[in-house]
Amino acid sequence: MRELREGKNFMPNYVIIYALSAALAVSVSTQHLSAQARPAAAPEAPGFDLSGYWTPPMHEDALERGAGSELGDYAGFALNEAGRLWALSYDPSRVTLKHHQCDAYVAPYQMRAAGNFRIWEERDPHTQRLVAVHVWAQVTEGHRVIWMDGQPHPPDWAPHSFRGFSTGKFVGNALVVETTHMKQGWLRRNGTPQSDQATLLEYFVRHGDHLTNTTIVTDPVFLTEPEIRSNDYFRQVSDHRNWLYACDDGEQILDRPADKVPNYLFGQQPFAKEFAQVYKLPLISGVGGAESVYPEFQAKLKTATDAEGLARMKPEPGRPAETSKAVDPTPTDGEIHVLPLRNNLYMLTGDGANIVVLVGEQGPFVVDAGTGALADKVTAAIRRLSPRPIQFIANTGFRADHTGGNAKLHSAGSDPSLQGSFFSNIFADAGQGATIISHQNAQNHMLDAKMAADGIPSDTFLEDRRRKYHNDDSIEMFWEPNAVTDGDSIIHFRHADVIATGDIFTTTQYPFIDIKNGGSVQGEIKALNDILNRTVYEHEEDGGTMVVPGHGYLSNEHEVLEYRDMVVIVRDRVRAMINSGATLDQVKAARITADYDTRYGKSTGPWTTDMFVEAMYTSLKNAK
Repeated sequence: MRELREGKNFMPNYVIIYALSAALAVSVSTQHLSAQARPAAAPEAPGFDLSGYWTPPMHEDALERGAGSELGDYAGFALNEAGRLWALSYDPSRVTLKHHQCDAYVAPYQMRAAGNFRIWEERDPHTQRLVAVHVWAQVTEGHRVIWMDGQPHPPDWAPHSFRGFSTGKFVGNALVVETTHMKQGWLRRNGTPQSDQATLLEYFVRHGDHLTNTTIVTDPVFLTEPEIRSNDYFRQVSDHRNWLYACDDGEQILDRPADKVPNYLFGQQPFAKEFAQVYKLPLISGVGGAESVYPEFQAKLKTATDAEGLARMKPEPGRPAETSKAVDPTPTDGEIHVLPLRNNLYMLTGDGANIVVLVGEQGPFVVDAGTGALADKVTAAIRRLSPRPIQFIANTGFRADHTGGNAKLHSAGSDPSLQGSFFSNIFADAGQGATIISHQNAQNHMLDAKMAADGIPSDTFLEDRRRKYHNDDSIEMFWEPNAVTDGDSIIHFRHADVIATGDIFTTTQYPFIDIKNGGSVQGEIKALNDILNRTVYEHEEDGGTMVVPGHGYLSNEHEVLEYRDMVVIVRDRVRAMINSGATLDQVKAARITADYDTRYGKSTGPWTTDMFVEAMYTSLKNAK
């Protein structure tokens, strides 16, 4: 923390935070532990009990704990350009969308929210050693588990949740907690974003019936500096009783198109100006970014012009496009890693695209086959899950990173349902290996690419779906016309409630909209909405239907929702410029993806931000 080392102060309302942090007598830089390389456990400092009923004072940032912070007020947050533009494009009407109505709070905001808290310990029943500290927040029923037993954080490809994965240890007079694997959420409810790449460092300090929680959020996607805030609570003597926060979504605005996501175009957020006018502040006051954190900013406000504020309402012209600051969760150690899902279903990662395997009394049902570079290790991993030969391979599309391993997995398998079958003459390779299934268009593209014959699907379907009951699960394969290409499918394991999306949804890049092979932006949005129409959350947008992306970490409907919103919002910007007569070069120069580039952008490789914008433009320009 540069500011801590240099002894700088925040603006007056942040001075107390530094005072509390200093009182902990713990250096942030030396106490922060890497989830990837944790040292051997040191002797633990004597702990203290946080158990009890706790209530935050409502006068502490009353707007935040009441009606919510005002639009246009992002001062005191070290937002980079992407974070600022993301906030300025946010329309609060977005929460009326069905899948957003029950969004939970990410961990740092949860600790700052209204409502009561209950904290209790979980101890080993035999040794009485502390296993975990549980925190239950009344609003959104936010249940956090802080693991105290020394277990490591999950791998990068593991699922995220709103509360994330937390580990803690006692250091001095503080409980120090590290949290990773949080979902996309907000730092404030006025649209100030927190990405799914953020990490959280916390200090809990108790002084009798007073509890202080200091949160330090580091977010490479939306922040230029760590965001430090403190939260205070006082101890109640009895149970508050009202601990539930039931939420079910429903239609709030009828007849709204499925591809409508409320948002403001760059420079057209009306309330940023309103905030400055009501409080008689320069326009830059609410959008100052990191400089608004420091006391010197007060002097700047005295001479700031409206032009300076207006310039921050849009992307900076001529600035090079940002590249993603997100961690690619795909392993690069040359090994295949297996992540159990549920009901004998597994996700395999490490050979390019994600692979899904269903095992049981019949041969494995495999979704996609990776690049083929590690096909032998993929086959070996599947054999460890089931002694039976692979029976089916379903391809979500025809791209090589999903089908490169087809031939080897095919030859390692066998489909007994075709051996001696009345219908076996239909298939040239009946009984000679695993049966490969895809939509007919995917097969057509593989034939055109002169792919090896034993890696091309022999079992295809033409219309909306192909269905199969296998290994005690109902499997449905849905064609998604003109999404990434014209041959994409999503595969839903209904009993396990897991959806494999192929490249229609990834957590690693902008969608690969392949115009030459039948892809379109409207088809991509429709496909993402089709996924959302088949998902259900377990609680407040967490859990429920598991979604395996073509590339990236295991997700659920919330990640698909944020991805769908992104595609729709960028579509709206491109379409507005086309309608105003803009050329492709003008659209590219406008940097219409500036608020998403730090999460999904690429400047090199097979699919760059420029390619994505051009595909958007071409698709919309040529739309009938």
